[in-house]
Amino acid sequence: MLKIPANVKDKLRRYLINADPFLWNVLEKKNKKGRLKELKALGYLKSYAEGGNPVYAKINQDLLVELGLEGILEYIVVPRIGVLFKPDDLQYLRRCWEQGQTPTLDYLKKRKLYRKRHFTGNEVIAEGFGNYAISGYKEPAFIFLQINTQYDFVERWTVFAGLWFEEVEPLVNTDTRE
Repeated sequence: MLKIPANVKDKLRRYLINADPFLWNVLEKKNKKGRLKELKALGYLKSYAEGGNPVYAKINQDLLVELGLEGILEYIVVPRIGVLFKPDDLQYLRRCWEQGQTPTLDYLKKRKLYRKRHFTGNEVIAEGFGNYAISGYKEPAFIFLQINTQYDFVERWTVFAGLWFEEVEPLVNTDTRE
């Protein structure tokens, strides 16, 4: 398991419990019921009743008790980042981060990290979007970047980007295992 220095652990824990979106948006599902199902499929939160609707604060508390911060990072966050991003994409994003610039949309589109979604009038119904996914947090790029989908440009880095490049990734890339 990752060994995290106490000061870093306290900081990451506070960022986790105050994160929006939940779990820094690394889960595949983008609604609470789907996320709970996904976490249960991974073997966590087994005591939760099917169809329950706990608040995210309770879910975070229970994950911290069940896995601890180290387990959340090692068994959920880091593997999901590994699935969603190729090592060379993470390296490119890190270089952009270190230079104080955001990656171009062309790069993100070419690497299939972002695609612009268009909705037609037929997809919008009186109650909302029906069965259609709302664009925003669907593409991997949204984990690290805030993208203005209306005007199609990268606005800024997310809070998680800073945490990943400055705190988490260095822990993962060094031999800090017990």
